[in-house]
Amino acid sequence: MSTANLFARRRSRPARRNALVLALLATVSLSACGGDEDGDQPAGAPETSTPSPSPATDDQETSPADGTPIRITFGETELTARLDDNATARDLAAQLPLTLTFRDHNNVEKTAPLPRELSLEGAPEGHDPAAGDIGYWAPDGDLVFYYDSDAPFFNGIVRIGEFDGETDAIERQSEDFTVTIERG
Repeated sequence: MSTANLFARRRSRPARRNALVLALLATVSLSACGGDEDGDQPAGAPETSTPSPSPATDDQETSPADGTPIRITFGETELTARLDDNATARDLAAQLPLTLTFRDHNNVEKTAPLPRELSLEGAPEGHDPAAGDIGYWAPDGDLVFYYDSDAPFFNGIVRIGEFDGETDAIERQSEDFTVTIERG
């Protein structure tokens, strides 16, 4: 994967990191308000500790190491990926194995209609996909493989996973192609 693609894939993560830093700063500021001027606990007060902030529990974001491993096979090519641990991805995993026909859209993604709509429980309104993301286009009920980071943010896109490696083999498919997706 090129360095540009690595940076593009991480462009949506700084906001989450900034939220964690702000939460930590707020916790430190609030803890400085208690006790006396020296920062000591009042006499006889029970000791307290400030819990360290934990990452926000956004049902739609997980690390690539979490989730359900899957195999994506077309022709002689086999790719591996992971579905995130969110309601939409779990709903897709429950339908596996699937054989779908993908086609290109806008030279940034390949899409295929799913047999039924997926759950949107806890899903964000939209997503700004990066190359290597696997998404669900809720308005049409399509599974989406993103191979270019020029795909813009759209309401209705739910990120449900990520490829483990390069997506060049997907990008090279110039015609409609049939893909088998199964648990890895």
